[in-house]
This record gives sequence, C-alpha cells and structure tokens, in this order.
Amino acid sequence: MADAGFGLTGLGGPELSALGSGLAGGLFSRFATFASLGGVSFATMDSREEIGRRINRVLFPDLPPSQQVFQDFGAIDSPITISGVIVGDDYVVRAQRMRKVLAKKGKLTLLHPWWGRLKVRLVAPAAITFNEQQIRLAQFQAQLVRDPDPPAKKGFFGNLFDTINALLTEADQLLDEAQGVIAGVLALAALPLALINAVSSLISQGHGVWDSLTARAPEPVKAAISGPQTAMAVGVVAPRQNLDGSYAAAVSAVLIGTPAALADSASSADSSVVAPAATQQAGASSAGSSMMGQTATQGDDEIVTGQQVAALLLAGAEQFGQIADRLSLSNPDPAAVLALGVAARAVIVSQLASAWSDCEFVSNQDAEVLLEQIVSAVDALVNDIVSASSSRTTVALQPLFGRVQALRSALIADATVRIGSLPAVVDVPVAASRSLWALCYALEGDDVSKVQGLMDDGARRNGLFHPALTGPGTITLLEPGDGN
Repeated sequence: MADAGFGLTGLGGPELSALGSGLAGGLFSRFATFASLGGVSFATMDSREEIGRRINRVLFPDLPPSQQVFQDFGAIDSPITISGVIVGDDYVVRAQRMRKVLAKKGKLTLLHPWWGRLKVRLVAPAAITFNEQQIRLAQFQAQLVRDPDPPAKKGFFGNLFDTINALLTEADQLLDEAQGVIAGVLALAALPLALINAVSSLISQGHGVWDSLTARAPEPVKAAISGPQTAMAVGVVAPRQNLDGSYAAAVSAVLIGTPAALADSASSADSSVVAPAATQQAGASSAGSSMMGQTATQGDDEIVTGQQVAALLLAGAEQFGQIADRLSLSNPDPAAVLALGVAARAVIVSQLASAWSDCEFVSNQDAEVLLEQIVSAVDALVNDIVSASSSRTTVALQPLFGRVQALRSALIADATVRIGSLPAVVDVPVAASRSLWALCYALEGDDVSKVQGLMDDGARRNGLFHPALTGPGTITLLEPGDGN
C-alpha cells in the first residue's frame, strides 16, 4: 500500500481516532471495508485472487494449430492475497492479536466483505508493518488458500470454531465501540478540570484495582501486565488544548492495556477442548481470590488457565463500575463520568471473550458456572449503559448497547456448542466407606484407561484428602461415558 495512493500519512489524530470505531464512516470508508481473520477485525484495502483451470496444451509436429489438443485437469484455486490495515487507538494490541492468529496451526475463519465466510489456511509467511509516519495504523499482508470443510467432517468441532470466531469478532467490535465512547466524552477542545480529574482518578484507582487483584496471581500474569501497569501508574497528562484527539487515544490505550495483557497471559498444557481431569484446576465455581492462586503445571512450566484470567477480569469489571459510580457522585458532570466508566467496563468485558475461549472444562457444570458469571457481568454492563443513558450523557451509547447484546448472544451460542459436548456431573450415593478407586472402577470398568481420570477428578471435585476412605454419603462424579 503506497502512501501516495491513499494519503494516509497526512491523517491527523482526530481523523484516525474517528476511524478506530467501527471502521465504517468518515474519510476511511471510501477506501476500506470491514473484515476479520481469526476473530481480529481489520480494514481490507486490497484483495486479489486468480481463478482458472489446469490446462495442458499439446501441439504436434508437422500438424496445423487447428489440430492441437487441450488436456483439462480441473479447476485451480490460486492463493488469495489480502492487504489490510488495523486502525485505531488499540492498533498495537490488535496487531499483536493478529500476529498470534497468523501463527496458529490449522484453519482460520475469514470474514470478507465480498467473499463472505471462508475457511482458509496461511500458505506463506505474512507481514505486519509499522511506520513511524503512520500513527495508530498497522499494515499487514497475507496469502491464504480456501480450505472448505467437507460436510462429513463439519460436526461439533466445525461448529465450535465458527462460534468461537464469531464471539471473538463481536468482542473486538465491542472494544472498538468502547474507544469511540471515550473519544466522544473527551472530544471537547477545552476539557473541564473536573472531567480531567475524574479521568486521572479512574486510571489511578484502576491501577490499584489491578494491582490488588493480581497480588497473588501466577508469575506469568504479573510479567504480562508489568508494562501496562507501569503506564497506568504514570497516568495521562491532559493537554492545554485538546485539538487532535491524542488525549483520548492515550486514555483508551491505558485502560485497554492491562485487561488485554491479562487475556493474552492465558496458556494451556493441552490443546484439546476437554481438558484431562488430572490437569484441570478447580471449576469456575471458585471464581474470585481463591482461583487467582491456582495454577496447573506441566514439567517446569507454569500454566495460566482461562478460568484464572476470567476470574481476574470479572472482579476487575465489577470494581471499575464501583469506581465510576463513586466518582460520578462528586463530579459536576456525572453523565460524562458514568459514560467513561461504562467504556472502561466494556473494555474489560470484551476481554472476557478471549478468556472464555481459552478455558478447558472437565464437565458441563463447570462451564455453566463460569458462563453464568460472565453473562451476569455482561448484564451488569447493560444496566450501567442504561443508567448512563438516563443521566442525559451527550455521547450516544446505543451503539455500545447493541454491541454488548451481540456479544452476549455470541457467548451463549458458543457455550451451547461447548457445553453440549461435555460430560455431566452426577450424584453417586455411597452407603459405606470405601475406596474411590474401587468405586470408579465399578463405573468405568469396561475401559480401564478412564478410571484414573475419573478418580482424580472425583478426589478434586469432592475435596477428598484420602480417596481410599470415601463416604458414607453422596459424592459428585463425572457421568461415566464419552467425556472421561
């Protein structure tokens, strides 16, 4: 993409700030159209595909050209070349997400304005480019080939990947909309001192929230948020004249940094959708401070689970809402403060989608508990948006409201697919004290390989310190069958 062709180097802060929300309007809409790859949204500037047939032309010596022969070996699909840009205040965060998407093994879902939804594979190294003369903009180019799913192989996993990508796409668009709200609140050329103080308080108190929540978190989490937390501690200095949108961009970047780093800190010891019971940590029912200290280990590597990240984000979203409520009570413009609080909370909720996609569940009960907690957080955000709207804020919150509802629907759709594949938890009456191994062997004796996993999960799930002495009473176990 040549600078002279589009003149992007001449765009200033206000233009680029306006482009970051939705990529649908303003100057940029003349050149770009929304698309996404692996759940990361971008603007597609140029797409190219060659299509034809594999033809072998045969000419015979001493015969006229009219007697030539063509051998047709069928249709051929050449790679699709996509040139895109990631524009917005969070362009670095989203470029890092795109880098992770491009490094993933297997198929990706491409949502394209002209080709629709495609299953594709990366066939050559992609390129992501930053330019010091193009602030808030990252370019990338990738070569992809179509890889449609055969009908016989669609099944559960095909549906699962579709719903996960749809969820991550909605989360990315919610993040864009939240930045638009922040830019709208801080759009005045002369910002009131009370509003500047509210922004500073929101950032400083938010730093304290994340610092407190991660005090007992695993070291990989602390390392991931070290940089963003430093930025929050320093804060953002308001300009004397707010003319270029840089202040709103800086505030957005600071509020996004820590939640995004938390979402990226999740790791996995197993790439399967259903985790082995031996490595699965306590279910989502223990969300909160107790979950923050729980980690799985594989060798010497410390694993950060999606459940741990989700617990931190859930607690952070709730406390950011409380901070905004307190600040609005003492501010001359409570509507603006509430709108900022809604945007900050929306940023955190958007990262819950990534944490959910990183979760590995043992049972449908574990997944249902976490789903209920995330849906409650989404509903609480909806209530905050309604309250901020009723306070006569000057920023339109209806688009944000719609994005939150779309995220909720995408989350439930993905949960429906995932939960349906997981084993249930059943109550097993134990009349007299007996060995948990003997009980699990009686339930899974037809497949001895499943006995150990069922016993390990049963000991963890019921808090048994001595599995050899189980009962009398009722214990909960995974339902014997395909899930173990």
